[in-house]
Amino acid sequence: MIDRNFNKLIPSFMDILSIFNTYKNQNKCIKHLEKVRWNGEIKCVYCGSDRITPVKSELRHKCGACGKSFSVTVGTIYHDTRLPLQKWFLATAIILNAKKGISARELARQIKVNKDTAWRMEMKIREAMQDEEQSKLFSGIVECDECYIGGKKKKGDKKKDDDDNFINPRGRATNKQGVIGVVERATGRVKIQKQDKFKFTDIKAFLEKHLDFGNTHLYTDDFKGYKPFRKLVQHSTVNHSLGEYTRGDVHTNTIEGFWGIFKRAFIGSYHQLSKQYLERYIKECCFKYNNRNNPNMFDLIIKNSVTL
Repeated sequence: MIDRNFNKLIPSFMDILSIFNTYKNQNKCIKHLEKVRWNGEIKCVYCGSDRITPVKSELRHKCGACGKSFSVTVGTIYHDTRLPLQKWFLATAIILNAKKGISARELARQIKVNKDTAWRMEMKIREAMQDEEQSKLFSGIVECDECYIGGKKKKGDKKKDDDDNFINPRGRATNKQGVIGVVERATGRVKIQKQDKFKFTDIKAFLEKHLDFGNTHLYTDDFKGYKPFRKLVQHSTVNHSLGEYTRGDVHTNTIEGFWGIFKRAFIGSYHQLSKQYLERYIKECCFKYNNRNNPNMFDLIIKNSVTL
């Protein structure tokens, strides 16, 4: 069951025209980053001294203690960038507004850079996609499920991506990349991670990391890997193998709705994805979904970009 509020979320401050008009030039972008990072109390990024002299002509500062000069971008995702900061701000807004993600090529066309530059920008912006809420343990009713990422084998493709005994097998019969996730029913927050194995011990390690077992009622399907959890946590299941998808309020429709959004990002936007960078794409999807009702999502990214 997909959260319809996610479809409606387009916070006004993330509007491209608002970003463009608010941060018209490099100077305004620098001033905003300085306010977010230092709030009027500038300290040397190298030695921590507050004996700072501004170098206005260069939008930099000089430290009276260590003698080094620096700008607000030192040690941030913008460090050593040759691009105007306005393009970084615009790229951030574009990425956040793209519910199903945006490819590097499309971002490159929109902000007038080459695709490699756009790809690096996307990766840097994803580094800033985190918040305190994501670190809290889930409790209450929590749904858990897994999915598999990867396209169908093309006709005539001789690669053995899947089991030779099956034709484009789906679900747990496939050799595609596995992903496991949980969603907290009360808040709608989601956490997911790349998962290569789905044995009980592997699932247990994931759930122990993210759930408060003593205050959680776990909902899953009837996969055998979840059966031992009835001894560790309050646990209810629906039997998908028998066509049962809902029994009262017991279901996994919420997490499966998220999988629909998650998969469409890969099918409709990214098309091809290296497993090496899967965790960063996961981070983007979770951050945007968890902050779908946050009108200050853009500000949160900017804050993280200079303070993490």
